[in-house]
Amino acid sequence: MKPITVVGAGFSGLTTAYLLTKAGREVRVVEKTARAGGLIRTNRTEHGLVETAANGILNSARLEAMCADIGVPLLPTRPNGRKRFIFRGKPRQMPLSFAEALRIPVGLIGNAAKLRPQPFETIAAWGARVPGKGATEYLLIPALGGIYAGDPDRLSASLIFGRANLPDHLQTYRPQKARTRGTVAPPNGMQQLIDGLVDYLRQRGAEINFSETVPFNDSDPTVVCLSASAAAAYLAKASPRLAQELARIEMLSLVTATCFFRQEAATLKGFGCLFPLDQNFRARGVLFNDCIFEGRGPAHSETWIYGGALDPDAVNLDDEELTKTILADRTGFYQQEDRPLAVHIKRWPNALPHYSVDLERTLMKLPNPPSNIALVGNYLGRIGLAKIFERGAYVVDNVVKNWD
Repeated sequence: MKPITVVGAGFSGLTTAYLLTKAGREVRVVEKTARAGGLIRTNRTEHGLVETAANGILNSARLEAMCADIGVPLLPTRPNGRKRFIFRGKPRQMPLSFAEALRIPVGLIGNAAKLRPQPFETIAAWGARVPGKGATEYLLIPALGGIYAGDPDRLSASLIFGRANLPDHLQTYRPQKARTRGTVAPPNGMQQLIDGLVDYLRQRGAEINFSETVPFNDSDPTVVCLSASAAAAYLAKASPRLAQELARIEMLSLVTATCFFRQEAATLKGFGCLFPLDQNFRARGVLFNDCIFEGRGPAHSETWIYGGALDPDAVNLDDEELTKTILADRTGFYQQEDRPLAVHIKRWPNALPHYSVDLERTLMKLPNPPSNIALVGNYLGRIGLAKIFERGAYVVDNVVKNWD
């Protein structure tokens, strides 16, 4: 059997390489930057941990088994961190009026054809048609905005609810339930997971090369674990039509700021709070990091999230402008002013695919890659680390076996 090249050493590349190694394949990972992890990085400061991207991952049976295998423990969400809030006049766990809440079961009554999103139907349109206006504005749109950062008038309901009729070469597994439910993270942050994967792969004989690029080869079996734009560049000569479609995928920019405050400033305990569009906040949401997982202090830690489809200019704010914006949002949120101990800002231009009806159309007609190529990434109809991991598992089980 030929060795398999994995292009990219982000989360998708490392987990795919892990699965290939477990399947008995010889693996070479090639990464153009000087480090593994892609967007994921954990920085340790005097006030606590700072995550540059995801602060945790939705647990699954496959993730739990992998972490046990590579020796990376997983922390469950703390009891206080299970509360999720949406702001409507104030932070609320249930932001709907009685009449709005009553409309949801009424809207959900009907046959499956009524409930199922129609092809190219937006989240705003599906929400108005099924659960109703109140649930759409104060539950559905804020919740999806915190995950997809998209425009509800353009977000694809079929993609988001996993109902899009995607081509066979884009299929994936659905995550299976784990023993520990909900969001989990390693004790020392998400970098611990990345480092654990790198160590495991090297111990099992996998080759990992940093600061290196690999040109396309029409005979080497290769799994491309890159962003849509980087995959397009990699495949430009080998598959021009596929590369053209990938290059067309719209990407959204985000900026996050992890702010540390005195513990007394933590007047609300929970996972975080999301902001509906009419509540006069620029932020998409805020996470309460030290409430979610142990060991994120010693100070109180909040991560404020800006940008996305409805606020593309947020990524261009300088540090001073962004800090002022955060403190204004925070004062409106808590109805009190607190001076931060430290603010750590991270900008991610063109980081997240827009899960729009345009992406749905692109994926529906996406050409097959060359016969020796498979794709794994967050632009293929499933977003989130747990789902990307499942896509890698599907590729290993159903595509790689045909390369022998």
